[in-house]
Amino acid sequence: MNILSTVLTRQSFTSATARLVAIAFFACSTLFLTVAAGAWAFIDRPDVERYAEVAELYRMLAILATVFLVVPAVSLGVASAKLSARRQDERLSTLSLLGASKGTVRLVAVAEPFVPAAAGILAGIAGYFLLAYPLSFIVFTGEPLGYSALIMPVWLLAGVVVGLLLICLLAALIGLRKVVVSPLGVRTRSLGRKFPLARVITVVVLALGALGAFAFSQQDGQRQMVTVIASIVTIGVVLLLINVLGVLIMRIHAAISGRIARRPVSMLSASMIADAPAQYWRRVAGLALITFIAVVGGTGTAMMRGNEGTMSPAELEALGPLQYTGDDVFTGLILTLAIAFVLIVVSATINQAADILDRATTYRELHAAGMSQAMMHRVTVSAVMSPIVLVTFVSLLLGGLLAAAMASAGDLTDSTTITVVAAVLVGGIAMVWLGLQFTRPLVRRVTAVTA
Repeated sequence: MNILSTVLTRQSFTSATARLVAIAFFACSTLFLTVAAGAWAFIDRPDVERYAEVAELYRMLAILATVFLVVPAVSLGVASAKLSARRQDERLSTLSLLGASKGTVRLVAVAEPFVPAAAGILAGIAGYFLLAYPLSFIVFTGEPLGYSALIMPVWLLAGVVVGLLLICLLAALIGLRKVVVSPLGVRTRSLGRKFPLARVITVVVLALGALGAFAFSQQDGQRQMVTVIASIVTIGVVLLLINVLGVLIMRIHAAISGRIARRPVSMLSASMIADAPAQYWRRVAGLALITFIAVVGGTGTAMMRGNEGTMSPAELEALGPLQYTGDDVFTGLILTLAIAFVLIVVSATINQAADILDRATTYRELHAAGMSQAMMHRVTVSAVMSPIVLVTFVSLLLGGLLAAAMASAGDLTDSTTITVVAAVLVGGIAMVWLGLQFTRPLVRRVTAVTA
């Protein structure tokens, strides 16, 4: 604690990096609190007639949407913590070489990103109250949600904030696990490469689990809720499979890209991916996730809305709030994808900034050797964008296979499905590329330093 007052100064919390960390967690906090409030709003809706008939289904779908957004939210937290940690490598290595224990170095390293992150999370509460107002006019089950329904009780709001703070601490520790390996580990930040046998075994186990859950969901004679739960479990296991498989895909992609590279940009970007496949997978994992959700969710929406189109007004009236399920699922899908897009773009940008700071010495040496700043920027962007096409294709393929097994060919080719998937693919890739352009000034800054 005596060291903290020496190494943590006002500059630590007012620098551009600290402000970027605070902004990132502000966005994460605002969006995640809003999503949690949306799930809370579906606990009970006394203003909706016969809501009890659909309450269980809507609660489950709302919780599912919240769970989907945990992955990009945690990814953003890890990126933000790494960004701040990379800025203080020199001080951490000095402390380590002077004999500071691993616990002391960890405390110093975690304290700096935690303070601006905590400020951003607390500011996100105000952002949540503001964002809840326009969302209160969105119609579900034939009635607007209402602002009061989106206001969580104090105990739940405090619980979500504490959870985000814990994610921040966990993310900081994850981001630093390569830093405090040894007294010199702060400078080298390298781990030995091993064959990913455990990951290969996990892929096989998850694939078998997904097949088992899917077979169970297709059995006849089960309650509708049991079938829905089994289908959600199937989707969840496939998402885990994509996440585990993604790192292996990054390894293969880097190896093949490195062998066929004919230009410096392609060769260097492939080397960067090969050096840290898990790190680059995390940058595109969010896009892979929402591509899968778009395919499966778009197909499911098409199925539900298609069935509603064949019913008479009397039949729809008899259904009560169930008649709005197709439109409501589509609305929820669009909201989930939009929020995920924001988290992914912010996360990709901050990950890129952390990587540039992490490789600042290398960039300066390359610049001194004659490589232009523009080419360096193209290398960093290529290292993120080149895996995206492959990752989205794999997610599209797995999502399409699952959707084809659950739905008809007509639902797969429905205009709703095609529109949602196309918007995700084009919009997601374009937004990530645009977000990466904001790191161009950082490349100029790290290379402009006199050697």
